[in-house]
Amino acid sequence: MVPDLAESWKVSSDGKIYTFHLRRAVKWHDGKEFTADDVKFTYEKILDPEVASPLKPYFELVEKIDVVDDYTLRIQLSKPYAPFLEKLVVGIVPKHLLDGKDIKTAEFNHNPVGTGPFKFVEWKKGERLVMEANPDYFLGKPEVDRVVVTFIPDENTRLLQIVKGEVDGAFLPPKLASKAESSEVQVFTVPTGEWCGIALPYENPLFRDRNLRQAIAYAIDKQAIVDNVLEGKGEPTSIPFRSNHWAFNPKAKRYSPDLEKAKTLLAASGWEDTDGDGILDKNGEPLCFILMYPADDVLRKDICTAVRTDLREVGIDVELAGLSWEQIKPRMYQDATLFFFATVYDPDDQYPIWHSEFIGQGWWNPTCFRNGTVDELLEKGRATMDKQKRREIYGKLQEILAEEQPMVFIAFMDHTYLCSKRIKGIKIHPEGHSGYLTEGIWWNLEEWSLE
Repeated sequence: MVPDLAESWKVSSDGKIYTFHLRRAVKWHDGKEFTADDVKFTYEKILDPEVASPLKPYFELVEKIDVVDDYTLRIQLSKPYAPFLEKLVVGIVPKHLLDGKDIKTAEFNHNPVGTGPFKFVEWKKGERLVMEANPDYFLGKPEVDRVVVTFIPDENTRLLQIVKGEVDGAFLPPKLASKAESSEVQVFTVPTGEWCGIALPYENPLFRDRNLRQAIAYAIDKQAIVDNVLEGKGEPTSIPFRSNHWAFNPKAKRYSPDLEKAKTLLAASGWEDTDGDGILDKNGEPLCFILMYPADDVLRKDICTAVRTDLREVGIDVELAGLSWEQIKPRMYQDATLFFFATVYDPDDQYPIWHSEFIGQGWWNPTCFRNGTVDELLEKGRATMDKQKRREIYGKLQEILAEEQPMVFIAFMDHTYLCSKRIKGIKIHPEGHSGYLTEGIWWNLEEWSLE
């Protein structure tokens, strides 16, 4: 955890009181002074039911927020919550511009004011976002005077534009990124906590069979997907924790490719090829299912295609369905879906993915996974402050997830970014989901310079 607007903090011995000492002489982009009132206002708005913030679940243990003075804030929780510091990393908003306003419809949403190194200039939805250097930034004015973010949904167009020098940086899948490296373009590989997995929803009776779920895990050649689809930029996995994560459990079950093991598990569940067509069947029904992915995502399509090929080898027929997210959502409790999630810093990221209370809550717990022991471990993990004890708790969680395979975990995926070689000062920084302006190579934009 690196200080930014908070210079330092202290947590009480019982883990329930957090005291923050804020940076002084920080100004909002409109010249007003940043104070503890802004921080309190932001967190209270997150908790406001009328705002309906997606961050609200992370703040529900907050009992009281006190402004001690202009630069000191105290937050009291009802009980210890280990990942709380990480959850506090949100954008602070100016009270003087939003107090008394409807957050959801305020002009601020189209003309934001912050405290960071770049000031908002213009946003043309679906086209571009323009920012300029903030001369009053508390760490000094950035060397780059102006930043233009161009929105280019099509990945091939992005590739073409960076090769031609029409843009200076872009996020691309590994296969496309490898085509762009040249004397003028540099490629950066950024380690991530983002993993992909096939959600097998328990609402579909087919997927309630653990033998089937494990057979799918054994049938997929995950290393081949890393090598051929991700161009070697990633790590095969059988659990949602990367091997370099502090809570990683090396003893959790692993699924290396084993077609015979997969066939044995399927046979044990009564699947056999009675008509010799290469597809297993039972009670006259073939072993087949639909695997959904977002149609405009080339990377996910390539992963799903590789999965379909592998599963055919053990007699499972997979029908691929490239759809919009709007089409996927109402079907995700019946059909399999390739999801990307992330376990970046705190393992509490796993809570809404597996806890039964999140079934039916938006995109969370897409497998409809219900396991009393897992619920208990997740609750205990976030309430335990001791890191070693938390490591043991999440180690047990990984063992259960590895055994049950409610989602067939495939790989962690590193991200690839391209930048013009005239840009200097880029630093690699681990990230979670891809492409956000505060992650990847973009996180230290204020330190960049141009040759």
